[in-house]
Amino acid sequence: MTEPDKPFSAGTPGDGDGDSEVDEVKVAKAANRFDIRRLIGSLFILYGVILVVLGVVGSHHVKTKADGININLWTGLAMLVFGALMVFWALARPTVPKPEKVAGQGPGQIGSSPAT
Repeated sequence: MTEPDKPFSAGTPGDGDGDSEVDEVKVAKAANRFDIRRLIGSLFILYGVILVVLGVVGSHHVKTKADGININLWTGLAMLVFGALMVFWALARPTVPKPEKVAGQGPGQIGSSPAT
């Protein structure tokens, strides 16, 4: 079969078409997009913003309920800092997907036994 007859076939690695490098970049971007550090950081930032807003515009009774400390404001600021650190970590050190293992190649693979 020729190439137009197989519309859904994926090219084999090393067939000379140069698409493997493009595919690796796409895989790396997809892995980084849903990195758990980004998700956790963004959730902490979202909840931190909500708590800071509540700490600033909330009633005086709610603000001083915890022994005179505006706990919503301080917790929100801490959550903002933690979320920013998580997002910074994810952007500074992105994940790199491991290459697929090929049987019989590379360290730790089971090969033929040495002759004794």
